[in-house]
Amino acid sequence: MSENTVGQVVSVESRKGTKREYETVIILRPNVNKTGILELVNKMQGVFEKYGARLIKIENWGSRTLAFPIKRSPTGIYLYWRFLGGSDIVHEFERNLQIAESVLRYYTVRVEDDVDPDARPSEMTEDLLQAVAEPPPGRSRSRSRCARKRTVSSPTTTATTRRGGAKP
Repeated sequence: MSENTVGQVVSVESRKGTKREYETVIILRPNVNKTGILELVNKMQGVFEKYGARLIKIENWGSRTLAFPIKRSPTGIYLYWRFLGGSDIVHEFERNLQIAESVLRYYTVRVEDDVDPDARPSEMTEDLLQAVAEPPPGRSRSRSRCARKRTVSSPTTTATTRRGGAKP
């Protein structure tokens, strides 16, 4: 295999034994339960194995209020993924995320080029995979701040009729 050089830069694809490091943040619908998160993680693990990529870390950042509603959802469950692979895994990973019903948004960023896979140990174990489905301590997915606001500011029909000139 010949190396493609542009000036003094060698492309990542031509350097044997190196991969790129990526991180992805996925926002899930707020009503996704533990089994839904585990199904998504297991499906994506299959994609990683198929393409020879290595999953380094997955973190559940819990339910957070969004800056603006996405697909009519004021909140979302954030998952953080860090992995090693080529550009083909990113394309397939994002294609699967587009198909998944539970995904509201995702964003992938290349962190570093020319990463030696042996230098980045994977932190993933079966226990950590099970823990991904649990929200982090101190955060509750039961009610969002926006939902509480809606119940507090219920329709004020009595105030409206009083302003209209009708006496109680």
